[in-house]
Amino acid sequence: MALLHKKQSEIPEDAVKLSEADALIYITKIIEGWPEQGQIWPITYAPGMLGASTVVSSIFINNHFRNRLKLGTYGRLSSYIPAVVLPAIMSTFFHKGFIVPDVILQKNECPVCIQTRAGFYQAAFSTAYPMILAPLSSFMFATRHFTYRMPSITENPRDVLRLYKKLSSPITLAVVGFFAFNMMLSMFLTGKEYETVYKINLKLNEEVGFEEMESASINSR
Repeated sequence: MALLHKKQSEIPEDAVKLSEADALIYITKIIEGWPEQGQIWPITYAPGMLGASTVVSSIFINNHFRNRLKLGTYGRLSSYIPAVVLPAIMSTFFHKGFIVPDVILQKNECPVCIQTRAGFYQAAFSTAYPMILAPLSSFMFATRHFTYRMPSITENPRDVLRLYKKLSSPITLAVVGFFAFNMMLSMFLTGKEYETVYKINLKLNEEVGFEEMESASINSR
């Protein structure tokens, strides 16, 4: 049974009507039980690949600030959790929770729009978010352990901002590169996910026969 998205007026009388939640569960079960797992690798591995890419860029950013502030082993685990682990979790969660369902259900008639949204999600969590959290945690530990002469953020916020710009300047090109790479990677993998869902529906149509198959239609509001 293939999954078709139709308007209420276009649903055949003999169609099995599914809610979006039921349709998502239905097609997910098909994907999980697909006999040739190599054909569905984008949906299976894309969230994990994006999470791994986020880890790489986040570690680079976090290590840069820690090294410049001479933190050594001070607060290593405490800084890695918000600046590396959390961005990786969020990039994986947002792609799997907000991009994959739209790809599977094909509600949006503009795949490029979904790809662009996925790219911005990934770029934000892989680079923009660590560029905020990594220096903040490093500044905090540098102040606590006296590894670097830090201006007071309450008394001299402009000096803190100038220090941030000074420390960020050497890695500007690298951060821009990570931003662009992560965005393009997410858009590429989202496009592959669209191709996978299309091939699955095409395969189901070929096996059952388009004229005789029972279509599962999602109610459109």
